[in-house]
Amino acid sequence: MMKIYRYIILSVCLVATVVAKTQTIKVKLPAEANKDYVLILNKGIKQDTIVKGHLSFLGEAVLNIPKKDAGYIGMGTLLINEGAHVNFIINNENFEVEQGDDKKYQFTHSRENEYLYSIMQNGAHPTDDTSLYAPHFVGFIRYMQALNRVSTNNVSLMEKANVRSYALDQLDMDRLYTSSIWYNVIDGIVRLGPDQESFGSNMVQIMKRIKSQEVFEHLADNLVTITEQYGWDDAFDIIVPYIQESGRIEFPQGKMYSAFSMAKVKKGTYAPIIDGLKTPLKGAKANKTLLVFYQPDCENCHIQLEKLIKNYSKLNQMGVRVVSLSSDHEKEMFEKDVKRFPWAEEDKLCDYKGFAGVNFINYGIMSTPTFFLLDKDSRVIKRYALFADIDFSSGISE
Repeated sequence: MMKIYRYIILSVCLVATVVAKTQTIKVKLPAEANKDYVLILNKGIKQDTIVKGHLSFLGEAVLNIPKKDAGYIGMGTLLINEGAHVNFIINNENFEVEQGDDKKYQFTHSRENEYLYSIMQNGAHPTDDTSLYAPHFVGFIRYMQALNRVSTNNVSLMEKANVRSYALDQLDMDRLYTSSIWYNVIDGIVRLGPDQESFGSNMVQIMKRIKSQEVFEHLADNLVTITEQYGWDDAFDIIVPYIQESGRIEFPQGKMYSAFSMAKVKKGTYAPIIDGLKTPLKGAKANKTLLVFYQPDCENCHIQLEKLIKNYSKLNQMGVRVVSLSSDHEKEMFEKDVKRFPWAEEDKLCDYKGFAGVNFINYGIMSTPTFFLLDKDSRVIKRYALFADIDFSSGISE
């Protein structure tokens, strides 16, 4: 019986220890009394709402950080309905924050926020303590300002080189991930590169230094989106093959799966066989072939197709074969739409499966329109997003 009692007492003590370790943040914001609030954690370009509640008539509340977020280190934001928002660092500290009559925030039991707010509110210059997150966050803010300065003003080549060098060799992407300014910094780095190839190489170098798998996957997804939106195929062809070869995304899904598929269809490779094409790519007597992947309800697709139609006669004289592939789901709508296309009827394709169709999957199509220019042997010369950018005189060696 004594053993049972001892077991019960030990169990109670263990539970008490776990409860005691639950992180709590006490807030006292009199000016925001009787208002709803949410507490948000920042992860890259995502924001996770982890706590919701209502401030008391004194403006008080106790925020309990859920167990699933217990290891979070970074910036949190307390958003108050029709009121202010308070940013503070969350780093396993149980602390209190109160807004005084002077509108300044006072923190108790938080070395992190005392450090940060001594700079933000009082202009202090505390001694760096790299064991804290706060100095790193201050560094991110200063670097973001440097990026903005470089991209908007005429600065020296030396300053530009220093800003670029910092990103490549020192920028801590793992800590930046929870800083709330991830987008601003990444956007600044995008504008920093002089060309696509430099941007692609820069991002690969940055990715090599990332330790967290979550951060690596998030940046990889961001970069696929960026290269897709801007039509930066040269940058894509540097970044995505590196992601594949790194082996850090073992089971790609969604957009990343498509990106991996598209990366296989790169310059100099033989284009995948087009399902449903009566005259195969290699069997045609064409100097070059232009593949056009499009959506029927895509406005930019219509613009690019109209330019293609307008120039088709000239392309036909040059010996360029055009093969269009639609993501339409309705046969009647498809057949009505393609009547205006002047190229061969057998080269107007649609399997009515949308982006899930075999051709869209094999070519890794993530957005439309997407053009592939092939040589006479059906090898890929280049991929394009805009008709005006297509250089029909180019070849594999270029």
